[in-house]
Amino acid sequence: MSHQPDFDIDKAHRWFGVEFNNGIFPLLIKEDRTEAETEEMIAMAYASTLHWSKFSKHTIANKARGENMIATALAFAGRKEGALHHAKRNHEIVLNNLNEVKDFDITYALMAMARSLALNGEMTEAQKYFDECVQSLDNIKDEEDKAICVSDFESGPWYGLD
Repeated sequence: MSHQPDFDIDKAHRWFGVEFNNGIFPLLIKEDRTEAETEEMIAMAYASTLHWSKFSKHTIANKARGENMIATALAFAGRKEGALHHAKRNHEIVLNNLNEVKDFDITYALMAMARSLALNGEMTEAQKYFDECVQSLDNIKDEEDKAICVSDFESGPWYGLD
């Protein structure tokens, strides 16, 4: 039997989910990221996803975004197998739940697949996802969401795609 803490566990899961997720972005774009920072970035992606999964108002979109963040962190770190594994999970979740995700989730799923496939040297398939990702940007209705997606698309390693 587990001991119950004297704080709201549900609120704590949400808080840690948000904090760890937000902590990843500065490390993703850091040009001189150390190996320790890379490990922290990856750990935060997993931790954020775990905490969001425990939050009472967790949605399928949260699950998809967690998988995407893990795939992205691993891809930026050059971790081939893990990046592709989580990119595929993200892509599957998004495609199987189109009514429960946002238009930008589709773009991010395509982006993660393209980046992870390219990292793994699967350039023909990666190019297909890359091209679909570029086209999907036009389908993002909210201009602020679109600007964020474009910024993310324009940053990070593409491992030979253009």
